[in-house]
Amino acid sequence: SQYRRGVAVDVLAKRYCRTRTSIYRVISEVRARRLLAQPLDCMHHPSFDQRGVEREILGPYPESSEPRRRSRPPQGLPPYLAGLYEVPLLSREQEAYLFRKMNFLKYKASKSREGLDPKRAKSNLMDKIESLVEEALAVKNQIIRANLRLVVSIAKRHVGPMNSFFELVSDGNMSLIRAVEKFDYSRGNKF
Repeated sequence: SQYRRGVAVDVLAKRYCRTRTSIYRVISEVRARRLLAQPLDCMHHPSFDQRGVEREILGPYPESSEPRRRSRPPQGLPPYLAGLYEVPLLSREQEAYLFRKMNFLKYKASKSREGLDPKRAKSNLMDKIESLVEEALAVKNQIIRANLRLVVSIAKRHVGPMNSFFELVSDGNMSLIRAVEKFDYSRGNKF
């Protein structure tokens, strides 16, 4: 943890009376254990195991066939929530592409993680796993941003004397995040 906070390896080696190599080994082992403990749940699809499917799944983002309409935020919405209306909604094809890509990246990361041994962790393998996880997280965040408007509109309909608008939005955001993680795009439904 000190290394992650910016303490140099030389300083750590001197502080703990260890060699630089042993410090690097400990850092690598802790990093590998952290990667192994990280949850990587994905909605598996049989096509993920096929050869040559990676180029298709990670290919270019599909453009929407519908013209992009500029949405107006509802009256009385705070400015930071009004900014949600600048993010375009996703078409069915774009949703399917993003969900498939996110789950494929998680699948690849979990497959790569199977070959990770904390005692002999290779930094290039850990870099690859971290890169896949970060890319999957970026795709997940893109899906979430595109659907935050839905949370706001539902919260506005259910606001009442017993619950505040911001509590509903907060609860809705948590539900949206869980729903994105558990959505099975392969059934052909729109999110």
